[in-house]
Amino acid sequence: MAYSLGAYSITVALAGLVLLVTLLYGVVQRVCLSPLARFPGPKLAALTRAYQFYFDVLLQGQMPWELARLHAKYGPIVRIGPNELHVADADFYDILYASPPHRRDKDIFAIDGFGLADSVIATAGHDHHKLRRAALNPFFSTQAVARLEQSVVRPKIELFCRAFVEAYESGAVVDMESMTLALTQDVITEYAYSRSYDFLSQPERTQEWKGVLRGAAQSSMLFRYLPFLIRWLLDAPLWLISMLDPKLLGLFKVKSDLEIQVKDVLSTREHEGRTKQGHRTIFHDLLENDNLPASEKTLPRLVQEAQIIIAAGTTTTVHYLKSTVYFIIANKTIAERLRRELEEAIPDPKQLPPLHVLERLPYMSAVVKEGFRVNDGASTRLARISPDSDLEFAGKVIPRGTAVSMSTWIQHRNPVIFPEPEVFDPERWLGPHARELERDLVNFSTRNCLGINLAKSEIYLTLAAVFRRFELELFETERKRDVDMANDYFVPYARADSEGIRVLVKGMV
Repeated sequence: MAYSLGAYSITVALAGLVLLVTLLYGVVQRVCLSPLARFPGPKLAALTRAYQFYFDVLLQGQMPWELARLHAKYGPIVRIGPNELHVADADFYDILYASPPHRRDKDIFAIDGFGLADSVIATAGHDHHKLRRAALNPFFSTQAVARLEQSVVRPKIELFCRAFVEAYESGAVVDMESMTLALTQDVITEYAYSRSYDFLSQPERTQEWKGVLRGAAQSSMLFRYLPFLIRWLLDAPLWLISMLDPKLLGLFKVKSDLEIQVKDVLSTREHEGRTKQGHRTIFHDLLENDNLPASEKTLPRLVQEAQIIIAAGTTTTVHYLKSTVYFIIANKTIAERLRRELEEAIPDPKQLPPLHVLERLPYMSAVVKEGFRVNDGASTRLARISPDSDLEFAGKVIPRGTAVSMSTWIQHRNPVIFPEPEVFDPERWLGPHARELERDLVNFSTRNCLGINLAKSEIYLTLAAVFRRFELELFETERKRDVDMANDYFVPYARADSEGIRVLVKGMV
């Protein structure tokens, strides 16, 4: 018995020693022997993603500020993970997010927190993403947006303006986030699915949906580190979800509605050109696409694609519109100059000109561009992987297969490129260096954002309608509390105690 006990103790000791050596080797390999060891950065970040987890999850979306601190300490390239580098150099942007023939995969870690693995946004492989993206491109092309502008976008903006008229008559305070959320939600659901959610006529639903989106965005930061949780949650019964987080029930309601709609299209096969509700839906385009295999046209995948289009079609544009309205109102010189230009271009305030006319207005376009600069569509770092060839930065080789991320939040606040970056200054886009600045402007995440044409249509027409027809005044709104990003939940959010950007309608024409 004594011999057996001694042998057991030796076995346990040897096992512990092997485990310790293995752990030590892993530490040494990651920190000292890895091809990324030559890049500067915190040793803890090189060892484990727990470094990012601390800022993303435990501190609730504080990683952008930590990245800025790291770059100030270590320089333009920093190692922030065992297999991830972060770059803060505008000249590297087009190299990292290169166009064909260069191939770039997405880092699965950065996109695995949505629980929508079959959607285009969560497709990691370059070729697979290209296939899915190509199927969606025609529906959001300039021509497609122009075709539906009159029947979808403009009527929704008119309903949006009607709420401002009612606020003027009643003296009510307008919550810009709720209003722009209702507008963009109604536009994207009508545009893509020919079935508007009619949030503009149901303020209580808009308030509920606002909480749902923030909760989902915040949760996605945890799920990217623990993706099995969101997969489990998606299969959980509704009663359990309501106990864990009642706000998430709204997301499942949307999913259920979309499933019904896709089933209707799949069963009726109404591919002659129109739906029972009106114009063609995105489901028809995907189902009729001969380049997509049958595996890309299943019910679960179409529903996931629909969910991500709704989310992407609202959150970025909402943040842009509400914040840009704030910056215009907050500076009387900007507001007055914009109003004068719009009065000259739009004699009848209720008859907006074509989009291309608004895009040619110098000051209006400058305001829109400055809005893109200060209102990042995606505040989080967006990682890409070069699967075929090494990359090079500042004379150092970045091995193929390495995740490399950049942040528009940092790029748009680079004082070397954009002097006084915290100042909303449309004039910078009217000066002699405006064309050079456009090279460093990123519109909604990366330069090839799927919905940018629809977003620009909403932005130009909404801003023109509002500032041609109404005189607005800020109501109990502070930039630091209600406007500036306080949390990075993939998209920027203001402080939790903010009541939002609120305005009073002081006059109208």
